[in-house]
Amino acid sequence: MAGDSLHILKRKRLGQELRRLREERSITRTAAAAAVDCDVSKICRMELARAYVTPRDLRTLCRLYEVSPQQQFELEQLIVGKRPRHWWREHAEVMNAHLTEFVALEDGAVVECEYQPMVIGGLLQAPEYIAAIMETGINPLARDQVSSLVAVRRARQRRLDDDPVLQYHSIVSEAALYVDTGGRDVMCTQLRYLVQATRRPNILFQVVPFHAGARGAHAAGFALLGFADPVDPEVAFVEGIAGMIPCDSMREVQRYRRLFRRIEQAALSPDDSIALLHERVESLSCSRTACTRSP
Repeated sequence: MAGDSLHILKRKRLGQELRRLREERSITRTAAAAAVDCDVSKICRMELARAYVTPRDLRTLCRLYEVSPQQQFELEQLIVGKRPRHWWREHAEVMNAHLTEFVALEDGAVVECEYQPMVIGGLLQAPEYIAAIMETGINPLARDQVSSLVAVRRARQRRLDDDPVLQYHSIVSEAALYVDTGGRDVMCTQLRYLVQATRRPNILFQVVPFHAGARGAHAAGFALLGFADPVDPEVAFVEGIAGMIPCDSMREVQRYRRLFRRIEQAALSPDDSIALLHERVESLSCSRTACTRSP
């Protein structure tokens, strides 16, 4: 697992344990903050893995929560320092904190399940399609930013080939095959790229057909990341205007896991999904030919 991924997972695990211990003992965040001599927001951020826990902070909280020496030792193994440097740090100027966290965790994941209602999943996008999304989306970006973010997404796609190979399950709505993102030429390039990509054994691709109705409908895209170590819980990110936003509680993660299963049940089988994809490629190719021949 990449060092940055392990770094984030340790912080998440420590935060979850501290929250569990505090709640089991019915101690308020206000009381914990008083013991640590900090404000309540810092306790909240530590439990959400958004603030570092110092050794002193941990010792104080362990005393307050009446943690056994063995359990305190185990918690101390989860304390982390500065993050190691990885490839995505080269693009820090165009990556917000949420995207950085998502990319780092994805880099260490072994399974990713992604649903997208209007676009093709990120790891299956052609370069021209990625650029079109960045240039014409809700928040269109400048050309230099687009170039950097295309490079980030292309680098992420290496996980489909690198060892250990990422198992990627992508589900899209049928609408994603019809929205002409970037125009017809770009869309035709993207769908042909998708046909090639889905031949890999570690990629499972499904389409939710129009006739599935509300059973397979969900407005926002989201992704679930799973890890090799069973101690590391699955994480979920939900797409919004600001990008991929992490879910803060296991209850939310479980809700999105159930939602993904429901969408999967409404989707066509992988074979039927690929057949539909081929039909769409053929129809787009025919349309282009007709437009070229028309006077």
